Amino acid sequence: MCAALTAALKSKVASSCSATYNQSLSSYWAAQEGSISPSCILLATSAQDVSRALEVLVPLSCKFAVRSGGHGAIPGIANIQGGVTIDLSGLDGLALSKDKSTVDLGPGQIWGSVYTQLQASGVTVSGGRDGPVGVGGSVLGGGFGYWAPKTGFACDITVAYEVVLANGTIVTATATKNTNLYKALKGGSSNFGIVTRFTIKTFPIGRIWGGDAYYLTSSLDAHAQALHDFTANPDYDTDAGYFLSYAYTPASGPLLASRMAYAKPVVNPPAFQPITSIPGQIQNTTQITDLGTFANQSYKSSPVGYQQDTWAVTFDNDAQWFQTLWAIYEESIPTLSGVANVTWSVTLEPITPSLIAQTKANGGNVLGLDSIPSEGLILCLLSATWLSPGDTKQMNSASDRLLGNVIQQAKKSGVYNAYVDMNHAGSIQDPISSYGAANAAFLQQTAKQVDPEGVFQKLMPGGFKV
Repeated sequence: MCAALTAALKSKVASSCSATYNQSLSSYWAAQEGSISPSCILLATSAQDVSRALEVLVPLSCKFAVRSGGHGAIPGIANIQGGVTIDLSGLDGLALSKDKSTVDLGPGQIWGSVYTQLQASGVTVSGGRDGPVGVGGSVLGGGFGYWAPKTGFACDITVAYEVVLANGTIVTATATKNTNLYKALKGGSSNFGIVTRFTIKTFPIGRIWGGDAYYLTSSLDAHAQALHDFTANPDYDTDAGYFLSYAYTPASGPLLASRMAYAKPVVNPPAFQPITSIPGQIQNTTQITDLGTFANQSYKSSPVGYQQDTWAVTFDNDAQWFQTLWAIYEESIPTLSGVANVTWSVTLEPITPSLIAQTKANGGNVLGLDSIPSEGLILCLLSATWLSPGDTKQMNSASDRLLGNVIQQAKKSGVYNAYVDMNHAGSIQDPISSYGAANAAFLQQTAKQVDPEGVFQKLMPGGFKV
């Protein structure tokens, strides 16, 4: 298979003994992804490269993986043992339209670079929060950024996808062309083809204000109420993005961390004052900055090369439940005993009615969030980081146990919502089914239409399947 691929694409195929091969593997965010060894890696730089690769690999029934930014935590989600990994990091184009209303992005672009390159033009896109995250996977999984309440999910503001289908055909999907494929790609991930270009709506931006404020856990009650009120506010300020994290490291112990981002250069704007006025603040990094710098700084707490685990769960916006969640989280900390260089955090992110209104205004998606409570929902994300592969069994067990306890108690408390954010879902979760039966059936039907042989279900084992 690698010989046939090399014959077709020559120097763009890196063998397992090459420096290029090793560089690609070492650039994965999660160490467990970088430890997987494909037979060779295709370093694609165009849609034509991807098309030619599928024309070679599919007739050989060769299994393959597709990687854009390589920011997944699940082993094998963007890499493959013994098959071929198609590395899209070389498809990193960025082209702003003449009227600055849209930007074409390659899947290999990373958000920090996108924001930095667009800064001089006075526009940006509502993409990922962390600078090194790749465009491809995050948009295809929905895409939840700081200003999702202002614009909708990243998939909502994507107006066109260039897609390489299983037979090598290159097509464009929009609201008026290949419409089923277009809708399916708005949250349906990699089940239909390999996306080689995204055309995404922009919005104006200049300097911003943002950063983190850290608090003692004694302020939990006030933070729980502030998060509820921020999310439920009928006059929600869509320039404001806010996440609350319960965070633990052995060095610092448990803390509360408030991440704030404001789309204007206004210090401590009114939307955040109920949060910043909470007593017990021990550190504050907020400042006037630009979005590219902000996105790259926010990533420092989760560096490349560590072991990683994530999961996602959703529940109603309920202040009392946030306190119950803290108790469940705090009870989980002893299960990390003996693990070196561990970070264990749960982040709460508002899904506001204004976000869902933007989803509808942009034609909808397949995420299944067409109707939410008037006070909004809260997306809950686990991020677990540790150094040694020898601790992986213990950490995965702790993660799965915490997820099970959170879901059990959320259901018992009547606040559970079925939606699972694909971009943070754990290996034992099924985000596609969480979209609802109708959306799941539509995705299955569309996959059969555009990929009748099931190439992306059978030959590409990574990712969440329809």
